[in-house]
Amino acid sequence: MRKKLLILSAIVLQLIPAKACTTGIVSGRCTSDGRPLMFKQRDSSNADNAYVYSDKGKYAYIGVVPLKSTSGRLVVYGQNEKGLAIMNSTAYNLEEPVEGKKTKGNIIRIGLEQCATMSEFEALLNKMSPFDYGSNYGCMDADGNVAYFECGTKGVKKFDANDPSVAPHGYIVRTNFGFSGDIEKGKGYARYRTASALFEKAASENKLNVTTLLSFSRCLRHGLTNMDLYDYMPDDEETESYMYFTDFIPRISTASCVVFQGVRAGENPLLTTSWTAISSPLVSVAVPVWFSKDQSLPKCVSRSKDLTCPLTTWGNLLKPWIWTMNYGEGENYIMLSHLINSRQTGLLQQIKPVEDQIVSKGEALLEEFRNANRVTEKCREYYSWVDQFIDDEYTKIAHSHQLIP
Repeated sequence: MRKKLLILSAIVLQLIPAKACTTGIVSGRCTSDGRPLMFKQRDSSNADNAYVYSDKGKYAYIGVVPLKSTSGRLVVYGQNEKGLAIMNSTAYNLEEPVEGKKTKGNIIRIGLEQCATMSEFEALLNKMSPFDYGSNYGCMDADGNVAYFECGTKGVKKFDANDPSVAPHGYIVRTNFGFSGDIEKGKGYARYRTASALFEKAASENKLNVTTLLSFSRCLRHGLTNMDLYDYMPDDEETESYMYFTDFIPRISTASCVVFQGVRAGENPLLTTSWTAISSPLVSVAVPVWFSKDQSLPKCVSRSKDLTCPLTTWGNLLKPWIWTMNYGEGENYIMLSHLINSRQTGLLQQIKPVEDQIVSKGEALLEEFRNANRVTEKCREYYSWVDQFIDDEYTKIAHSHQLIP
């Protein structure tokens, strides 16, 4: 049975469309605890990824890379030892052919290796401008700065979340277009509407925090139709209930999600935290990760020597239980009863309590770190616990659906 499902997983993953990320940044002046936040829902045609540690540059960093990419040149998001965090989303309307122009290198990796502050990253972008592709780079540093840089063939434009004239409510949302480009040439407008509504509601309720932003990664409301799939919840998982599933924030192409949580002025930059769900958040759980000079990372989100990652493997096993049609237009339809149902046996309903325990223990530990103003040796103990806890709970979940013997 497991071999059959792994084959099905490979077939389903071949159906994954082009990358289409959803992102948002929040000023510390508007978060629940005064610390800035960045949210990224990563979509990619290469859905397998994992965390790595690198000390090849001026500054060491931890970042997420494609699982099979071993060159060390590509990083899709991450944070360095100075508390600088960088992410991005493709901006299709900032792209135009540039005669003789070819941007050299992965900007996120270069930024993490060479920059300690957002101003240094901004200088790097301006030096490399113009770009032969379009991208919205989100950047946050240990001084509380957080902004987007819309980069393309016409240069760099900054959108500062700390500037009330730019972000009156303290947050900015970006999907796959830039506001400095031709709006009609972009993509991701349905997801932009969804994310904007979620951020607006959270801001009005003073709930711009880690757990709220993590919940955005699993939103089942459509930005254009306003259809909420929770309103169509099947009775049980035996009920056949295919639902059209495209242009939601979570997609078949979603490879991971991260919420970067920054620090307050005077706090140790190493307390910057990445709350990351490797693989689709519909089947994965968020785990806190901190930078450490001893290169310690949770094994559940790390790349092993044989180029595997536990949460990626679990994700690839569970995703075909939601996307059950592996032919034709199958990537556009989910089996809703396998995701959520009234009996609470859907995958999303099973992983959420697992994540709740991980986040609760992680937040308590982070508070200890803040009181000590450093990441203590308890970090390793927590990583060991979370690795075993995830393996135990995911084994139970897979067994409950007969996905493993």
